[in-house]
Amino acid sequence: MRVQKRLQHFFTDMRDMLFTPRFLWSALLAFLFCVLNAALPIVRIMPLSAARPFIPLHYNIYLGVDQLGAWNQIFILPILGFCLFLFNLFIQTIAFRREKLLAFMIAVATVLVEFIFLGAMVLIVLLNLSYAS
Repeated sequence: MRVQKRLQHFFTDMRDMLFTPRFLWSALLAFLFCVLNAALPIVRIMPLSAARPFIPLHYNIYLGVDQLGAWNQIFILPILGFCLFLFNLFIQTIAFRREKLLAFMIAVATVLVEFIFLGAMVLIVLLNLSYAS
């Protein structure tokens, strides 16, 4: 019974947090970055995967391509980003009850980290497109 009450309070706090406009927009923007991070390799790299069994996953300015892998390893970054998004949303909800400023700082940090993940995915896709031709 206690667990059910705590979950009920948690989801009530999450609803209250997400009805606050700045938290809603930050969560939507971070989720949009997560979706773009997952959609970009689906649209641009999966058509190339039939022609090549291994694709470049990392580029180093000193050595060039230094990590190759199967095409499905490209989805580690979107999965990591989505897990981070869910974890930060959980921490935000806990912090929202006591410290709204801390919850807002976590929300902004989530958006920034998801944007960095999206930038990394764009660079990986560009690397793969340059090696495809």
